[in-house]
Amino acid sequence: MDKTYLKDKHLKKKRAMKGVYAIVVAAIVFVFIMVKFATSGGVSDILSFGKMPNADDAYSVAKEFVIPTIKSTNVSFPDDGFQFGKKSDSVYIIKSYVISTDGRGEKNRTNFEMILKYNGGPPSMKKNWSVVDINESTQ
Repeated sequence: MDKTYLKDKHLKKKRAMKGVYAIVVAAIVFVFIMVKFATSGGVSDILSFGKMPNADDAYSVAKEFVIPTIKSTNVSFPDDGFQFGKKSDSVYIIKSYVISTDGRGEKNRTNFEMILKYNGGPPSMKKNWSVVDINESTQ
């Protein structure tokens, strides 16, 4: 009788540990999914997955790529002063300008033309784009 009791107890403990392992694995997967969701930019980015970028998406990403090329930290872009074109299904051309203010308070206008390639994923994220070419000219 003692052997049967101990054997049953051992089997129940084994089954319980399997259940604990399953719960731990499910919790790790859940945490991973939540972290991925939190770092993706929210529901709008997840729902827009598979959607091709529009002109505003390409322009906002182009601004992120241009800012590091400007020597000034005080820059502004026109909200409606850009031209947009598509070279192919995932290659976009943006033409616009940026106004920067230097240390002496002088304003400089830098025109730029950028060719961007969309690599897939949420279109609002810079990491999903690559710069094919960029041309800048200061006025």
